[in-house]
Amino acid sequence: MISRTMYHYFFWLCLLSTGFLSLLPMGGEQLFELQDKVGHGGVYGILFFLAVQAYGHRYPLWVLALVLAAFGLGMEIAQSMTTYRQGDAWDMLANSSGILIVWAIFAWRRHTQ
Repeated sequence: MISRTMYHYFFWLCLLSTGFLSLLPMGGEQLFELQDKVGHGGVYGILFFLAVQAYGHRYPLWVLALVLAAFGLGMEIAQSMTTYRQGDAWDMLANSSGILIVWAIFAWRRHTQ
């Protein structure tokens, strides 16, 4: 069993890495058309999972989801301020979708237990 302290470390490491990588220039080819959107959803789903494991005992899920969605919005705004990246509303939708999918899984698990 992973301790709550370890989830804190994983969450902050992933959040800082996401912020850093979100502001680097992009490169390379995509393997399939929506790879970027799937990546956004996956990363923010993982961030939400880690946030719930680290802070779900202290904050309601909707607060954690809102904070991560605001972080994603901030990253999209920051990208639009660079000369080599652009903010994208579809990326924000993908971020939010990843959060909502993981939230739905947590809700379903709590309901079935």
